[in-house]
Amino acid sequence: MPFQDIPIVSEHDVSTLMQRLLKEKRSARAFQERKHEDWNDNYELYRNKVKTNRLTQRQTVNIPLMKETIKTLLSKIDDAPIIDWKEKDGNVDKEIILQEIWNDDFDRLNLEGLDIQDKKNTLLYGRGTKLLNIDKKGLDIRAMDAFDVVYDPIMDPLDVETARFVVLQNIYRSLREILADPRYSKEGKDALRIWALSREGIVQSEKNKEALEKKNERLRSMGVQSDQFALFAGGDVIVNLTQHLTTSWDEKEKKWERRGVTYADDQHELLNKPLMELIGVDFWPLVTWGEDIETNDVWSDGPADLVRVPNQILNIWFSQLVENRTLKNFQMYWYDATLQGFKPQSYTPAPGRMIPAPGDPNKTVMPFNIGGLDDTLTAIDFVIKMVERGSAATAIEKGVSEKKQITLGEVEMLVGKALERTVAMAKFYRRSWFDLAVKWERLMHANTFGPRTLHKISRSGKMWPKTVYSNDWKSEKGFKPLVRSSSEQEEEQTKGIQKFMFIKSQFPGNIALDRISQKRMLEIVDLTPEEIREVEEEQKKLQQGQQQQQIPQLGGAQVTQPQIRQPEVRQPEVTQPQVKETDEEEEQLLGELDKKLTKVGR
Repeated sequence: MPFQDIPIVSEHDVSTLMQRLLKEKRSARAFQERKHEDWNDNYELYRNKVKTNRLTQRQTVNIPLMKETIKTLLSKIDDAPIIDWKEKDGNVDKEIILQEIWNDDFDRLNLEGLDIQDKKNTLLYGRGTKLLNIDKKGLDIRAMDAFDVVYDPIMDPLDVETARFVVLQNIYRSLREILADPRYSKEGKDALRIWALSREGIVQSEKNKEALEKKNERLRSMGVQSDQFALFAGGDVIVNLTQHLTTSWDEKEKKWERRGVTYADDQHELLNKPLMELIGVDFWPLVTWGEDIETNDVWSDGPADLVRVPNQILNIWFSQLVENRTLKNFQMYWYDATLQGFKPQSYTPAPGRMIPAPGDPNKTVMPFNIGGLDDTLTAIDFVIKMVERGSAATAIEKGVSEKKQITLGEVEMLVGKALERTVAMAKFYRRSWFDLAVKWERLMHANTFGPRTLHKISRSGKMWPKTVYSNDWKSEKGFKPLVRSSSEQEEEQTKGIQKFMFIKSQFPGNIALDRISQKRMLEIVDLTPEEIREVEEEQKKLQQGQQQQQIPQLGGAQVTQPQIRQPEVRQPEVTQPQVKETDEEEEQLLGELDKKLTKVGR
């Protein structure tokens, strides 16, 4: 959906600051708008929307190559990673509290759903952006639409902090909502009220409504559910706000200062304050990442750009194949128009119907020759495989076998090769979550929030509430997040179990080693603490029962063995001193094994 051009505002009508902000916004938008046409095509192919024409594609058919490629890659990037917090001074109590606050925000803000939106934006448009903000409920995080944020063109694609400015645009609010907001200046609201009721303001409001509706349609298709979709009534005046994050020189402090400026319809300044005063920090409250990073272009290509043109070619070929079969099914005929008295008539097909023709039918009428397109499906299959090789979303990754018979080794090899090509994407993805966690912690530390009631599950499975305050977790040394992929964590646990099984094979019958390996196995399975405790207690009962059975058998052998004196049996005599000597050797051996296992565990 291409955006409306920025309204041309006379330099005499705006302040010097607004003139500079509009120049920054124009340069950033121009740098991004070169990608809008491609982004629109990617979006329409993903939504199975097709543009028809009278020459190449006359049928509304679409091969869902774009959707299946994006969904396959989306499943390979991995789920939202696990964040573990470590206090730099080693305070475990503060670590536990901050960890529970993060877990609570993860559920409250639905960061798992936000993660899917962010990854989908990256795959479709080449770059995803997450915005951190502070509202009445606390800290808020949202996934930004690629059309709604523009960056400094000379920014380092790997570091958003190198940008001189970042512009958040297309923020649609009703006039009455803006006038009721106490954060905005009275002068700005008065000027906006007068302009909104003028003829130019009414026309701009209608354009804003149309743009807002198109934006909401795209957001719904991306899976975004918002309570603001039906917020505006038909008679509301809609204003397009811009939040401009820029760097300005502070003449008083003699240093560069980052500020946040909000203005309406590129004319009326509503808010202009330092970031330290607005959110308590001096960094850009955004996290951005890309799939195919360039050195000098922040708007790099994404996987959808690779799929777009082949998908369009496939749609044209498939449309022609469908139309070809339709024309062949029509069974059109040539006829001799010079033949006197012959008036060709259409007929209704029916079994055994006889159609009259004057004279020799071969000389009077002739079938309309429509050649077949038998090689179309072969060409389509060739293009699909070409796209799969380029995007690493192979048929195996999609759950489809290319051959009827394929060995297990071939499957593992193909899957392994495809996973190797998605590793680079996962690296940038995990780094974005690290940056998000760091900025989340710094925003939490810089702002004062009220008490929070957290809930912790004990080892017994019972949930305990606890009210915490900012002083309970804030640290002078700070915290460091450890980002771990869920799949990597499971892989490490599985490898750990395999190592334990190997050690068990080297030390058979070692009770301590059996107990440790069983505990590690139970930790991998998704069991509650109460279930784990139940399994451990049952295992202890089984071991005690086995020991009680072995003691009577050993005592019975000592009593009954001397009474057997039949020479035919010839049972060897086992004396009591030999039994004691064997027990002492076993105890000594078990003691040495326990010492070795303790060193290995450390």
